[in-house]
This record gives sequence, structure tokens and C-alpha cells, in this order.
Amino acid sequence: MAKILIVDDDEMNLMVTDMVLSEMKYDVSTASSGEDCIAMLMREPYDLLLLDIEMQDMSGIQVLEQIRDIPKIREIKTVFLTASSHRADMSDAIRLGALDFIRKPALPEDLIGAVRQALQAREKELILAVDDEPMNLMATEELFGIRYHVRTASSGSEALQSIQNEKPDLVLLDLHMPGMDGLEVLKEIHEMDGCENLPVVFLTADDDVDTEAKIFKAGAIDFIAKPFVMEVALERIRRLLELKHLQDSLQDEVERKTEALLESNQKIRKLSNQVIYALAGAIDAKDSYTNGHSKRVAEYSKELARRLGKPEAETNEIYNIALLHDVGKIGIPIEIINKPGKLTEEEYNAIKNHTIMGHNILSTISEMPSLSIGAHWHHERYDGKGYPDGIAGEDIPEIARIICVADCYDAMSSDRSYRKALPQHIVREEIERGKGTQFDPRVAEVMLQMIDEDKDYRMRGSKDGN
Repeated sequence: MAKILIVDDDEMNLMVTDMVLSEMKYDVSTASSGEDCIAMLMREPYDLLLLDIEMQDMSGIQVLEQIRDIPKIREIKTVFLTASSHRADMSDAIRLGALDFIRKPALPEDLIGAVRQALQAREKELILAVDDEPMNLMATEELFGIRYHVRTASSGSEALQSIQNEKPDLVLLDLHMPGMDGLEVLKEIHEMDGCENLPVVFLTADDDVDTEAKIFKAGAIDFIAKPFVMEVALERIRRLLELKHLQDSLQDEVERKTEALLESNQKIRKLSNQVIYALAGAIDAKDSYTNGHSKRVAEYSKELARRLGKPEAETNEIYNIALLHDVGKIGIPIEIINKPGKLTEEEYNAIKNHTIMGHNILSTISEMPSLSIGAHWHHERYDGKGYPDGIAGEDIPEIARIICVADCYDAMSSDRSYRKALPQHIVREEIERGKGTQFDPRVAEVMLQMIDEDKDYRMRGSKDGN
């Protein structure tokens, strides 16, 4: 079982990352500062360090700089957690040998994929750099020596001799050289025994289409433009070497890993849902009177979507979106949420702001762009008199129009801090009255059908969420 140390001064990020990786059976420890991180690494060995770049006591870059100066722990594999895209941070991280960057907030599948890849990272591969300019070779050594063993050759003939002595994992080959040019060297390489599929990447300042065509026609796997952009060059080489290792694998090993990956993906999908459920539970826990509200609204929304003819995949997506429609209430003071009496105007405005806060929280999850729709617009009205944007009719996303009806039904049919659940006939009258004003008429009509079928008023939620 791999041992992972997570370092982050954001308590929520630390908790979620810990939960995701622990669920995948990793042995996880946590620290909230750079000082604690170094102390824990000195006490016991870890297989991987997940390190936040932006922390209060010292930055992740500063922490890793100190780690690299301590012989006992300097070789720890490190992946950075970051909400930043600052080029300087990324350059420093690569200089210090970081294996990868995980953008925060990370989806479980992204986090697990990056961790799995980092743990499986091989010993440094051997790269042969071929260039007739000594300064270019020095720059290549400095850049790629961060992650790889780099051997150099200043001519085509020297490169061929070097490959005969020890076959590299990849060749970086200058296109324009005196004597044998890069294309001639490539031809000779691929005629050498055992080097037919040796990946060769050209280094060239040429950017014309004809040169690019010649390079690929000659059998090069890629090219990198001079001068290098460090992050781009390292990432392209990393991907090319991964491809080479995959191609070198035996078919039965590929099949075995594919089977394991399918099983892992099933776990990841399950875990993604668990994270969403956990967030929904955290929202409802702030209001003792509406515990279970998010889950009920999600169930009503899913059923409304099904009756509106949506396919199963879409109804499942709507369920998850509806689960998090009130996520912005995490930022509302609990004394306002649980206030039994009438809210002041200032308190009401604070409550209304949960739609914007929810949108801001969920819109950062780029892999699920629709997740923020319910949080943002579930209080819009069909007549345009809702909030936060005052949009109307078909301009309101259909998902939000569905969640709006489900949310209002549950609000009326559940006990609240300021009143008991309303009788079913009153709830029905309110839904009927709101058709075309508060609610999308088509969605409201479907909800009325659901109410009419619920003769014993079993659909409503109770205080305990059942």
C-alpha cells in the first residue's frame, strides 16, 4: 500500500483529498504547514508528497527547495496541488523535479489519475541530445536533466556511436548540422538493429509546413520548436516516453492493466458520487429543520426529468446538479439559516446571495460545467421576477426550471423553522397558481400529476429526511 503525505493549509481541500485517496486504499497522512511536512518526512518514509503551492507559513516551492537540500528525503516524488497558473511557480516546480500539477479543486478521477501516474513513474529515462552548438547542448542538459539522464553528442556520427554503445529511451535531434543533417541521422538510426522504433524528436527553429512534413515523413515522432518553452517541452517529452513504454509492453500486460483500470474507473465514478453526497450532506447539516432537503429535491428533479422524456444519463446528471443546488449556503451564517422569525432585509439579501456563492464554488469544476446551473438559477422565476439575474422563460436553463419546481415543492411539504409542512391540497394550489409566473408551465404540470398520484401524501419529506 503506497504511503502518501498531503500538505495543504486549506482544511476543506485537505479533508476532501484525504477522503478520496483513503477510499482508494492509499495510506494517507496529512499536514497543514511546510514545517510539519518536513518533520513528518524526516520521521518516516513516504512514496509520494502532494504539496500545495500557496501556503501561509512558506510556499510549496520553498518547502520543496528545503527538501531537496536534505539528503535523507531529497528523492521524494512530489506532485503540486495548485489553484494558481503563475508561470514562475510552474517553472520553479519543474526545476525542482515536480512530477505533475493537480489543479484545485480536483475531480476525484483527475486526482487519482495523477497520483497513480506519479507512483508508477519509472527511474529516470536516458535521453540522447544531438546538436552541433555547445550552448544548445548545455541548455538541453539543464532543461531535461531535471527529470531525465541526458547524454550529448555534437555530430551525427558521434550520435550513432553513442547509440551503439547504449541505446537511449529517446533522441532529441537537431535538424540542421554540418556533415550529416538530422534527417540523414534519423535514417541511419532506424536502420540500426533494435532501433527501428526508437523515438526521435527533432529540435528546429524552422516553422514552415514543408519542414514539418519532411520531419514526419522521415519517421520522427514529434518536433520541438526552438527556443524551448520549458513546461511545454517537458510535458511533450513525458507524454512521448509514456507512449513508448506503453508500446513496448506485452499484450497480456496491457489487457491486465486495462481490466484493472475498468475496475478502478468504476470505483472512481462511485467515489465522485460519494463526494457530491458528502457536500450535499454538509449543506443540509447547517439547517436542522430541512435535513435531507437536497436529496429530496434531487429525487423530485430526477423524476420530473424522467417524466419530461429525458434519457437516463441526463436524469442522473440532473440528480447530481440538484443535490448541490444549495451549496452556496455553506457560506451563509448558521444563525441566519436557522432563524425562526422573519428575516431582516439584510439577512434576506445574505440568503439570496447563496445562488452566486454556489455558482462560484461549482463553476471552478471545469470537467463538469453544468454542475453550477442549478445553484445559480434555481430561484429565477418564469416571469422574470426571480434572482439573481432576473431572467425569464426559456432564457432560464431547463435544468434550473426543473429544480425550481422541485425545490418549492419540498419547501412547502417539509417542516421549516418558521412553520409546519403545508397540507397537500395547499401545496397543489400553490403549484397551480405559480404556473406561468413562478414556474415553467410544462414542468409545473408534471409536478401536479405527481401530486395527484400521491394520494396518501407519501412523497413529501419529513423532518428527519425520510
